[in-house]
Amino acid sequence: MKKASVYLGLIFLLFCYSCASEDENILLSDSNYFPLALDNSWTYENTSRENSNTITGRENLSISGVNAQNPQRFSFTKTVTNFSGVFTTILSSGEVFKQNGEQTIIFDGEYSVFLNDELPNFTIPLLGVILYDAALIQGDVLYSSLGEVERNINGFPVSLEYEINFTHAGFMDNMTVNGQTYSDVYSSKINLNLSASVFIVFSDFTILQEQNASTITNYYAKDIGLIKSDVSTDITFEDIPEQLNFEIPDVSIQSNQNLIDSSIDLNF
Repeated sequence: MKKASVYLGLIFLLFCYSCASEDENILLSDSNYFPLALDNSWTYENTSRENSNTITGRENLSISGVNAQNPQRFSFTKTVTNFSGVFTTILSSGEVFKQNGEQTIIFDGEYSVFLNDELPNFTIPLLGVILYDAALIQGDVLYSSLGEVERNINGFPVSLEYEINFTHAGFMDNMTVNGQTYSDVYSSKINLNLSASVFIVFSDFTILQEQNASTITNYYAKDIGLIKSDVSTDITFEDIPEQLNFEIPDVSIQSNQNLIDSSIDLNF
């Protein structure tokens, strides 16, 4: 009888430990990777390299407004010297808000894509984009969308197809940006895939084979927000039909944004 009681006790302890372990596994991080409060601001040094040309600029991104119908949705204003960064331009196009405390960060806005001077700009709507979700892990897709836009070039219809994906890229214990070391850093990637064709005299001609045109890698530090954004854009065009009467040069641009100063209020 005593042995049976001992066995039952051991089973009970193992059961309790198992339950506790399961509870620990479902606990989600409550790290604040994007502090949202009026007047929070971030200043970045921007650099862009195209071929042998390098340009630099400075940009301040600040939270300047809240949605009247939903005061948990925040909008941005940016002040730019020389040129603006890609991702801060995306952020300033819309609103960021959170769900479940700090566990989910969501963005509504748009991505205005500029390829070169020969092709018209186009805009990708971004609605319900998850920037961060504590329940997801490295490699998980945060958001995905595809679409098609039509443009007229020299009287010919050009069809451009796109697919954009936001992906969880993992965590780092620390990261140094502009001489400042930040701890608890979360990273995500944005991949933009493009293809394009033009319709000329009963036939479609491919002018851009499907390819990964641009990759944006963002880094967010706990209690700070976006500390770094790297953008790599490489686009190779096909030979352009002579009927279009223009050439489209290939594109190769590397740019980055590094945080140099911030003013953050965490007491909200």
